[in-house]
Amino acid sequence: MRILLIKPKQIGDSLILTPTITAIKKAYPEAEIWVMVRRGCEGILAGCPSIAQILTLAGVEKSDRRPGDFWRQVKVLLRLWSVKFDYVFELGDGHRARLFSMLSRAKRRYSVKTSSPLKEIERRRFTAVSTFDWETCHRVEKDFYSVSEFLPLRQPIPSLCFEQKFAQRWEEGSTLTDFCVVQVGSRQGFNRWHREGWMKVCRAMLKRFQNVVISCGPVAHEMEEAAWLQQDLGLRAINTQGRTTWPEMAWLLGRAKLYIGPNTAAMHLAAACRCPVVALFGPSIEDHWYPWQAPYRIVTSHGYVPVEDPVERYARVKKRTMNEIEAVDVVAACEELLSEGRMS
Repeated sequence: MRILLIKPKQIGDSLILTPTITAIKKAYPEAEIWVMVRRGCEGILAGCPSIAQILTLAGVEKSDRRPGDFWRQVKVLLRLWSVKFDYVFELGDGHRARLFSMLSRAKRRYSVKTSSPLKEIERRRFTAVSTFDWETCHRVEKDFYSVSEFLPLRQPIPSLCFEQKFAQRWEEGSTLTDFCVVQVGSRQGFNRWHREGWMKVCRAMLKRFQNVVISCGPVAHEMEEAAWLQQDLGLRAINTQGRTTWPEMAWLLGRAKLYIGPNTAAMHLAAACRCPVVALFGPSIEDHWYPWQAPYRIVTSHGYVPVEDPVERYARVKKRTMNEIEAVDVVAACEELLSEGRMS
């Protein structure tokens, strides 16, 4: 049995797909599982051994797109056409993902419940559309239940997957033993916290750990902020300089005693590596993105109190900003989570 899962979204979304992949392989050991994601997401899937093949579309960010992407996607389509799939699941809820699903020669094509009505041609080409209402649930559950509606899977839902045997040693941190990872960067502006807050948190962590690893992406503003922090913090602060690959980040997170950072792909990778997580959430809905099956604390705007009604709660969440998060709350969450770990 050959199965294709299509989800051309952000890097973290690709990792969030791994519990469903693991569940499929457990229920159907003979299955050959292919995934289609955006270019740049391959590295974070390198720790999931259940994946047989990865196909990539255009890059995640517009800045990553290349002039030849159209012809590359034509080649992907030809590759897709040459392979006969038993099942194709469209999990991206987008027209591009649906187009590739429809153009495959799969026996059965299924779509996640769509946020907007399907076009007539799309309705004719899909075998069925999931009825699972994923609006208020975690995005891991969205993938899992949208697939299991048509391809029965066993519960409970597995954890995120990046097996440490596929991680790669980060040589610059090879001697580190007592450290935390602080992810200061985010490409998405609404996920960025101010550098003064990071400085206070890093100084507090250096009182608890021998070292702090400052992590960032390979983007100018992220690397500049990481360099500024390292310069002020001194030799016990190690800067990745945006050069670590996802397998190297997995190696670091598999050894770190704590991860601190915003809701990014690195946060989900920390959860996959079973690293305790303190996550900073601004206008992102924590119900959808909290660290899946990992010890964690979430820090939001100082004084923010959630309400029961989901519509009102999400409306309030959208008004939050990262700048409303206070460093004292982040440090307190770190202390609480670390104390819990010592007692368990």
